[in-house]
Amino acid sequence: MEITLHTEGWFDASHHLKNYEGKCNNQHGHTYKIEVWTKGAEEQLQDNGILWDFGYLKQIIEKYDHRNLDDLYECNSTAENQALNIYRLLKDDFPRLRFKVRLYEQLSPKESYAEVGDW
Repeated sequence: MEITLHTEGWFDASHHLKNYEGKCNNQHGHTYKIEVWTKGAEEQLQDNGILWDFGYLKQIIEKYDHRNLDDLYECNSTAENQALNIYRLLKDDFPRLRFKVRLYEQLSPKESYAEVGDW
C-alpha cells in the first residue's frame, strides 16, 4: 500500500534577482510558505512506524529562515531554484522516497508558487 504524507511551514528571507529588469533586482524580502509531500510504500516504514519525519521540514526551514538567500545560492535565488534545491536535499537524504515540493513566494494578494517533484 502507498502512503502519502503532507506538511507545511513558513520562513522569512531576503534576496534579489541578478540579471533581472524590474523591482526584484533590488534586495527585498518574502514570507515563504513551503509544502512537502512524501510518498512511499508501507514496506518502507521504519521500525517506529514513521515513513518520513515531519521534523525534517523544520530543519530545512531553520537553514533558510531570516537569511539572505543570495548567500546560500550560487545561482539566482528564484522560487524555482529554491524549490529545486529543497527537492534535491530531500532526495539526497531519502533517495528511496518520492517527494513533491511547493514553494510559495507570496500568498497575498495572489498565490505564486514553484513546484517540483516526482509526480
